[in-house]
Amino acid sequence: MFQKTQMTPNELLSAMGTLAVPDALALRARLHPDRILFTFLDDDGAEAGHLTYRDAWRRARGVADHLERITAAGDRIMLFFPQGLDFIVAFLGCLMAGRIAVPVNLPTRRRVERCAGIIADSGAGVALAPAGQIGGLADCFTGTGAETLAWVGADTLPPADGGPADDALVPAADPGAVAFLQYTSGSTSAPKGVMVTHGNLTANLRMMRDSWELDHTTDMVFWQPHHHDMGLILGQLLPVVLGNRSVLMAPNTFVRRPALWLEAISRYRATLAGGPNFAYALAVERYSEERLAALDLSCWTVALNGADVVRPATLARFAALHEKHGFRSDSFLPCYGLAEATLFVSGGPVRRPTRITTVDVRRMEADRRIEPPATPEGARALAGCGEPSWEVEVVIADPVTGRPCGPGEVGEICLSGPSVAAGYWRNPEATEKTFRARLDGRPGKGFLRTGDLGFLGPEDRQLYIGGRLKDVIICDGRNLHPEDIEYSILEACEGTRPQSCAVFSHDTAGPGGNGQRQEIVAAIEVDRSIKRRLADDGKRFQAAIRASVAEEHGIAIGRILFVPPTAMRKTTSGKIQRSLMRQLYLSGTLEVISGTLEVIAP
Repeated sequence: MFQKTQMTPNELLSAMGTLAVPDALALRARLHPDRILFTFLDDDGAEAGHLTYRDAWRRARGVADHLERITAAGDRIMLFFPQGLDFIVAFLGCLMAGRIAVPVNLPTRRRVERCAGIIADSGAGVALAPAGQIGGLADCFTGTGAETLAWVGADTLPPADGGPADDALVPAADPGAVAFLQYTSGSTSAPKGVMVTHGNLTANLRMMRDSWELDHTTDMVFWQPHHHDMGLILGQLLPVVLGNRSVLMAPNTFVRRPALWLEAISRYRATLAGGPNFAYALAVERYSEERLAALDLSCWTVALNGADVVRPATLARFAALHEKHGFRSDSFLPCYGLAEATLFVSGGPVRRPTRITTVDVRRMEADRRIEPPATPEGARALAGCGEPSWEVEVVIADPVTGRPCGPGEVGEICLSGPSVAAGYWRNPEATEKTFRARLDGRPGKGFLRTGDLGFLGPEDRQLYIGGRLKDVIICDGRNLHPEDIEYSILEACEGTRPQSCAVFSHDTAGPGGNGQRQEIVAAIEVDRSIKRRLADDGKRFQAAIRASVAEEHGIAIGRILFVPPTAMRKTTSGKIQRSLMRQLYLSGTLEVISGTLEVIAP
């Protein structure tokens, strides 16, 4: 019990690696109450709000007090918030009260079904939201079965008085209790909630702190969505443990004006910032010499690149462009993680050049072997995604037999460690399959199957990602399931049938042949009636598809193909064979309706 110890402030700070997030916040609110914890920037990059450590504790404690009056321990609480400081206050309030937070994206017209599914799956009875938006949010769920939610305007709840009292400094959170549910993409009708415990969070935050050599001086800038693991855990929970300052902005702000991200890093002298690979590519594409003439990135020593395929060419272009602004290429820190492991798995060491290995991609894809390329055409450069944390056991295993792979072999990345989540909420079958895998030579020990293919460098311990075991598409910093995109497409195309669309991705040359970019392709099966309508109104079909996918998933379809029923490859049970469709497309043998092959997004 901290209030009875004779520990110095520095000794107390060193204990943060063993404290749950709400306990760490209480301690920091006592040690340095007036230090700024969060700053939120508006769409123009101006400061729109601040939270000190004391303010964060008082407001979160006010939310917790209210939840304790109207709910029971372990109840699930939906969080519906736009980007901003109100969300993190509500999230921390749930953790303080021992309630299970369920953060989700705001339910636009096409997200309502998914949100309603999450409400039903989690069994949530209460939702926190800004008071001024409750009416519109409640109306969204009319007729979905989620009308019984009790809505609470979290921004109107009074904060607790003063600061944390002595009894708030006693560690109270149960490490084994579920802190929040991180819902994965899953299928549209059956999303799965990853059960992240307080102990998982504590371990993962400690792992990032130690692997990246972070402390209270490593201020950060982040723009990722607050309801996704990267934005939530990295941008909003890690600072609580570190005792630093986190400057936040909305994803749309970054996408519209990526220069604001770089300007914020420079202005606030941030040490830690980053995002998926596309963030660096976008910053290069939208670069303005005139606007960024005074940019100083010499402070940026930990430039994370994760949640997407790390492309060496993108790193090289960004470093070359921003070298004149003080950016150093050894600041890049490719990393790897996933929601089922809370977030972080590998990354680092810091301040070392990114490890690049060139492999024969054909041999890797066909035989899962790592060998030097036989021809220049078969060469693929892979960036190492860092060394696994010392707290994580990583085994590369044959995805069918569970046999650990030998040197030079590609296999499924399997994990064990304190940050591996407890499983999927109310889904014991999926939990057993994904979180309790048995590997040869590891009796009695369960491993998390990540679904990612990779290998460990024999000399550098770097984790290299070699592809996806399943059909998941990594795009714009997210793991997208093709079936979700296909669902949106079929909903937008009147008259199409289920299992009549295949979505897949591939690498293609960038504009002007400069580097590579990822292209997402949609192949849509059409019958005679739809084919006749395409001849008259094909542009409307395409516009509806693109609008639906952009609105629902925030991505652009690179190419739309309309194919006859004979061209759509399916299993005997009627499931789409996406890998085979991709192979046919890349080989030029996929049968398409005349005139559709060259339809490319602007």
